[in-house]
Parts: sequence; C-alpha cells; structure tokens
Amino acid sequence: MKKSSFLSSLSIATLFSIAPVATDLAAAQCVQIDTGVQISISGGGPAQQTNTVDMGNPRGCGRNATVTTGTQIHVGPNRAVQNRSVRQSVQGGERSPRSTGYPVQIQVNPQIHVDNPADRLNSIQNPAIRYREQLRLIE
Repeated sequence: MKKSSFLSSLSIATLFSIAPVATDLAAAQCVQIDTGVQISISGGGPAQQTNTVDMGNPRGCGRNATVTTGTQIHVGPNRAVQNRSVRQSVQGGERSPRSTGYPVQIQVNPQIHVDNPADRLNSIQNPAIRYREQLRLIE
C-alpha cells in the first residue's frame, strides 16, 4: 500500500513539474483550427460536397489562435450540393525563443452521406408521384 501511494505521489509531482514547460511550449506557437461538418440524408444519390480551407502559412507568428467552424445539413429527397470555403489569416503576436515560428494547423472536415431509401418513394422523380401531381394540376 505504501509503495503504490509513493508512486502515485511521485507521478503527481512529476506531472506538476513538467506541465508548466509543456504549456509554455504550446503557447509559443500559432494554432489554426478548422472544423466543418457536411451531412446529407437523402435518397437522391450521394451528395456533392466540397470543402476548401486555406490556412496560409504565417511564418513568424506566436501566441495566436484562429478557430473556424461550420455545419451544413441537408435532409430531403433531392441530391444535395454543399460547398464550403474558408480562409484563415493570423499575423503577429509575441514569439517565444523556443518557437519554430510555424503554426500548428488542424483540420477536421468529415463529409457524411446517409442513404434514405424512403426518399426515393416520395421523390417527385417517382413516376407514380409525378402522375399524381399532373392530375392535381389538371383538376
């Protein structure tokens, strides 16, 4: 019991002595983060999804951060067209002597398509529904 509590105390002490150094190193960099989720739930075929992200390369910046987020959701019988374009810019800031000057760039951009067969039954492209709509217009 004494051995495990000694090891626990030693682990915690080590963590507290390393944490300030790790935090200082992380804070010295520029950080650029982009998250953009594109979702299509449709029976009209796979969505046309584009996601263009320009983060630039701000050499020489420090202790700055930019974060962009975006969500596009399509639910319906037709094929979705989802386009997203992002341009991030970050400049200046106090640079740490330990900093490389290059930014930490993180992109998380999932593109999701969920096929919904029920939409094909309800779609205006279905001949039975098209005929019903034409009859309604005649009446």
